[in-house]
Amino acid sequence: MNTLIHPINNVEKLSTELKGLRRHKKITQQQLAERCLLSRRTITNAESAHNVGLVEFTRMANALGYELVLRPQKAVVFEELADIFFEDD
Repeated sequence: MNTLIHPINNVEKLSTELKGLRRHKKITQQQLAERCLLSRRTITNAESAHNVGLVEFTRMANALGYELVLRPQKAVVFEELADIFFEDD
């Protein structure tokens, strides 16, 4: 799985991305739960976009080697510059 380039803009996408990252790293839900001190049920809920808090999502992301970041919606991040300045030949 590639490093995330585009921002995730809703809970369903965040859930899908975290599940994909976990699977890519070949980590079971139980192993992830143990790494971030959550129940396996919380991992299942998060991966299904059910009611899981920000703290739980953050702990999961951190355990997978990522962080959740809050930034203005219209902010441009370095990884997006190539798309913004793409010149059509």
